[in-house]
Amino acid sequence: MSKPQDFERWLADTATQLNEESVPEWPRESTFRPRYTAQSKYTAWWQKPWLPVGSLAVSLFAMVLVLGQVQVSSNEHGFTVQFGGTDEAKLEAMMAQRLNEYGAQQQITLANYATNLRADFREDFRTEMAQANKQFADYMLAVNRQEREGDLAELIRYVNEQRQDDQYYFASQLQQFSDGWIQPAVSTNQ
Repeated sequence: MSKPQDFERWLADTATQLNEESVPEWPRESTFRPRYTAQSKYTAWWQKPWLPVGSLAVSLFAMVLVLGQVQVSSNEHGFTVQFGGTDEAKLEAMMAQRLNEYGAQQQITLANYATNLRADFREDFRTEMAQANKQFADYMLAVNRQEREGDLAELIRYVNEQRQDDQYYFASQLQQFSDGWIQPAVSTNQ
């Protein structure tokens, strides 16, 4: 029989011989560790009892502000707090004003960008870009060569290790073969 079949038979025999056993009694109180001990009364700030209560209070306050539609706005004279909804026409006018301001700001930014872009494409910029591209290409070639050298060195090391492992394997096989066929000389003087 083969070893796997012997193991399967042993495993099946062992499984049939198992008996149920009761859980042993153990002092459960000795494994309980109270949270606070007499030696350490210090707790971290996130474990203080006021933190959940404070969090709940701030959440409730935020809900009241949202449900009451509270609006806080500021101007040059100070802050204004309003309760309830606002007039839709007033809101649309304010949105239109902000969109117009944003559009004007974007037009100025776009004009400045176009002017700067034209100025940047002068001949000096082109030569600087050509130099930078050449330096980048030289750098990439140097890095690629270094990586190839490292890869080749790793390959040669692997081949040498494999060759040495093969030599040990064949020497072991040869030794086992010779041990099986050649008997040591036994002296007859006994």
